[in-house]
Amino acid sequence: MSVGDWLDRRTPPPPQELRDRMSETLEATGDEDDAFPALASAALEELDRARRSPGRVRESAFHLLTADALLTYACEAALDLPDPDAALRDLVERAASTER
Repeated sequence: MSVGDWLDRRTPPPPQELRDRMSETLEATGDEDDAFPALASAALEELDRARRSPGRVRESAFHLLTADALLTYACEAALDLPDPDAALRDLVERAASTER
């Protein structure tokens, strides 16, 4: 199942505009069949975009909201992994780091 299909099965679904932004980021980072790594990579990319435009900039707020949604879904996808604790710990460390 593709990541897009995985997202489409979430209930309640994300608002369409947010879903469109998530899809754009997933496509740019490579929509893989494995939900957790694809969502995590896309979330970190959006977080980096938000960090590049600090302050009260509307576009950076959209990047931050998209990153938040993707991170939330990545956490949900991590629960299906053999070691969700390790996956979540790695994701938090990568999100907190300014180096990727």
